[in-house]
Amino acid sequence: MSGFEYIFTFYGLLLGLAVANATNNVAEMWRSSPEVKVGLPPPLLCLFILLSAAQGWTSFWAVHDSLTMEPVTLMMCIGMAAPYIFVSHGMTPAREGSASFEDYYITHRKTLMAVLVIPPLLSMAYNLARSGFEPLGETAYWIGVLVLPRVVIPAALAFIRSPGLHALGLTILCAHTIWRIFL
Repeated sequence: MSGFEYIFTFYGLLLGLAVANATNNVAEMWRSSPEVKVGLPPPLLCLFILLSAAQGWTSFWAVHDSLTMEPVTLMMCIGMAAPYIFVSHGMTPAREGSASFEDYYITHRKTLMAVLVIPPLLSMAYNLARSGFEPLGETAYWIGVLVLPRVVIPAALAFIRSPGLHALGLTILCAHTIWRIFL
């Protein structure tokens, strides 16, 4: 097994945990929907996590020729996937006693959104450390178009209580992530 195959398998396992948690949450929301208000933001957050895992996986594959099994790469995999695992597990309330998935999400939005900012910031730092700022125009594009929405939108949503604005912001993040997958 090559170093890349080893690290790719490890990263896939970590992303798989986030995907499994998000999928379980959607099933729980569907099962609970007659009694508990779901709203739009929680399922959209699950979709965003699923899409982010797919995008992370495709991005990792795109650079497979240049990645090797090194401690820093291993730590980066953990740092990139752990926030999605955390959010996918912590985005819904304990199964008993909650009046609304949406209310729980809005109540805990600051933590959830702050944690979602971690992967794009780590990715940016890692990529800049590996390749530097050359060429500057390409780096500015990468930061401004590919990374900035993934940081600014969750950061703004952390301070907004409106479920409608959260649904809009998460929809934009989902669309942006789909675009990134096919980029």
